[in-house]
Amino acid sequence: MTIAPSRITLARLRAGVSKTQAAERLGATPRTIRNYETDGAPDHAATALARALGCRAEYFSRPEAGPLEEDRVFFRARRRTSAAQKHQATAAGRTGVELYAVITDYFGLPGVDVPELAHLDPVAAAQLIRTEWGLGVDPLPNSIQLAESKGIRVLSLPGATADVDAFSHWEDGRPYIFLSTAKSAERSRFDLAHELGHLVLHTGLMPSDEGERNAEREADQFASELLVPMIWLRSTVHREPTVDEILKLKTHCGVSAMALTYALHKAGILTDWNYRQACINLGKRGYKTGEPSGMARETSRVFSSVLPSLKRNHGIGTEELARSLGVHPPEIHGLTFGQALAGIPRTERGDGRTPGERPKLRVVH
Repeated sequence: MTIAPSRITLARLRAGVSKTQAAERLGATPRTIRNYETDGAPDHAATALARALGCRAEYFSRPEAGPLEEDRVFFRARRRTSAAQKHQATAAGRTGVELYAVITDYFGLPGVDVPELAHLDPVAAAQLIRTEWGLGVDPLPNSIQLAESKGIRVLSLPGATADVDAFSHWEDGRPYIFLSTAKSAERSRFDLAHELGHLVLHTGLMPSDEGERNAEREADQFASELLVPMIWLRSTVHREPTVDEILKLKTHCGVSAMALTYALHKAGILTDWNYRQACINLGKRGYKTGEPSGMARETSRVFSSVLPSLKRNHGIGTEELARSLGVHPPEIHGLTFGQALAGIPRTERGDGRTPGERPKLRVVH
C-alpha cells in the first residue's frame, strides 16, 4: 500500500512549506516530493514525512482529502492574503472539518438555520436574519454561541495561520467559520458577522476581482447592520456624541470603537467633521490598532460542552483527539479557542527542562 498523494500535499500545505523546502526537511530531492504528491509514497515513509511536516504518521493513514476548495472559501481581506497563507489556512481548515466529524460521531448538534438571501441587499438581509432568529434590535449576545445555535461550526485558526483574519465556507451542506484569535474580541465579533454575511449572501458566487470587492463591501455592510442596527442607533443615541460616550456605547454593543464610529456616521448621527475628529481622537487613544480595555474574548459552547464529555464518558482527551487526526495537541488547542487543553511540548518550554523534570532553584541577590 502507499500513502495517498492528497494527504502528502495537504500535510505540506498545512506546514506552510514549498516542495523544495519539504524536500530539504526530508533529506530528499524536490523530484521525490513531486513524485510523492503525484503517485503517493511507500508506507514506510510516513514517519519521516511526519517529522518533516510537523504532523504524526497517523495523518497519512486517514482517508484521502485535500485542503478546502479555495474558490468556495471567503477570506476576510482576501486581496491582502497571500497564496501561501490561504493554502496553509485551508489545509488547517481541513483538520477543523475532520475534528467536527469526530464530534458528530458522539453528539447531535443543532440543525442548520442559515437562509440563502442572495436576492436581498446586505442591510435588508441582516434585518431579516435578526427577525428570523428572534434577535430584535438589541446588541447581539455571544456571537460564537449564537452562530453555533444555528448550526454554524465555528473554529479558531491555529497560531501558524494567524495572518489570516477569518474565512468561511460551506461543505456537505454545513457552514463553517474560522476566526483568528490574534485580533481583539470586538474585531473577531465583526469578522464572524462579516463571514455570516458571506454565507447568506454569496453562496455560488463565481470568483472574480470585481465580484470579490463587491462581496467584501456587502459583507461589511451586513456585519455593521447585524451588530449595530441603524434603527437602534437612531432611536437611542443623541446627535454628535462625544468620544467618551462612544466608548461607553461600544462596550454595550460589543463592537470596536472605530466600527461603532463608522456606523454612527452612516446613520447620520455624526457629521463628516465630527466623524473625522472622533477618528483622530480614538487613534490617539490607541483604538485604531487595538481595543484598550476591551471585552473578554467569546468562547464556544460546543467545545465547552463536548470536550469534557468526550474525556469523561469516552476517555477521549486532547491527546487522543490529536492522535486520531494525526496532528499534535497544540493544533487541537488552536482550533478550539484554547478550550481543548494541551500540554506544552518540550521544544516550547523555553527553560530547557524535559516534561516532568523539577525546576532547578537558585538564590538571586
